[in-house]
Amino acid sequence: MSFSMTNLTINMYASRMQRFQISSLQNRKQRGVALIMVLGMVAIIAAWASTATYEDLVSIRRISNLQDETRATMASESAYTLTRWYLKEDAKLTTTDSLEEDWAVGMPPFPIDEGLISVVIEDSNRFYNLNDLVDNNGVVIPTHFAQLQNLFTLLSIDPDLVNKLVDWLDKDNIPYLAAGAEDTMYFERDYKVKNNRLDNWSELKLILGFDNDTITKLKAVATVAPSSANESANKGSSKVNINTASEEVMMSLFPNMTNADAELFFKSRPYEDTNIVNQQTWKTKGDVQRLSVESDTFMVRTHASFGRANVREEFLLSRTGTTSPSIKLIWRERLGWQF
Repeated sequence: MSFSMTNLTINMYASRMQRFQISSLQNRKQRGVALIMVLGMVAIIAAWASTATYEDLVSIRRISNLQDETRATMASESAYTLTRWYLKEDAKLTTTDSLEEDWAVGMPPFPIDEGLISVVIEDSNRFYNLNDLVDNNGVVIPTHFAQLQNLFTLLSIDPDLVNKLVDWLDKDNIPYLAAGAEDTMYFERDYKVKNNRLDNWSELKLILGFDNDTITKLKAVATVAPSSANESANKGSSKVNINTASEEVMMSLFPNMTNADAELFFKSRPYEDTNIVNQQTWKTKGDVQRLSVESDTFMVRTHASFGRANVREEFLLSRTGTTSPSIKLIWRERLGWQF
């Protein structure tokens, strides 16, 4: 009896130990699975948190860039508005325009809020207007064609490009002399010649032969504007201000003018009227009628910088009248903004 009870006790103990071991093993497996699940969740949460943080940073940067770009745009707009007012006041004070005036001298960039704004004003009457190559009827003006060829030569630009410019501006479809270029020369491009005057500088890139180097050279001495601020007199003869014109522009209008003549003439600027030109020996065969001591078109360039945003714009303005001057926007072009 005693022996049987002992065996029974041992068997019960062994059975309990076996169940305990099985239960312990199952618990360890469950804890292992739970641990793996926890680690997996931690990894998922970490990845989500990293992605969310990156997206938040991108959103913050995007909002910051938008704010900077908006402030820069508004600063450029303010500079433009202030320039219009200033040019009106300038017209009331004097009947001549020269490089000695405040607007021509320029100013360094000045701070505004947390950014910088700079403004440059140039009278376009110091330049040769490329639109003067043709008259209102879209017919080339021979004297202006010769003048522009002279200007291209002075700039070391192929003068045959003037022929291609003529064909872009004139109304017919006949190539202007041997170097001209009408629609048949643009067969590899997805556009035809405009047969009208230029609206802005960007159009020059469409004309055969006018590469970036050529356009850069021209920008120093030429402009793209209506042929006159007074539209009723828009016959392809923009005025050239002798007080601001460059040596190359004056020599293109007066082929008998030498570098020495130009240096001597510029040394005595500004002039009150154009009568001084009639006293010069080099006026022969020159275009005296194109000359003026007043400017009626102005190029305004603004550069606004706020944070990481930079906004650059160009405005071409016409000015008419003296006692009650009027300012008109001819064209406006954003040169691009970047961060």
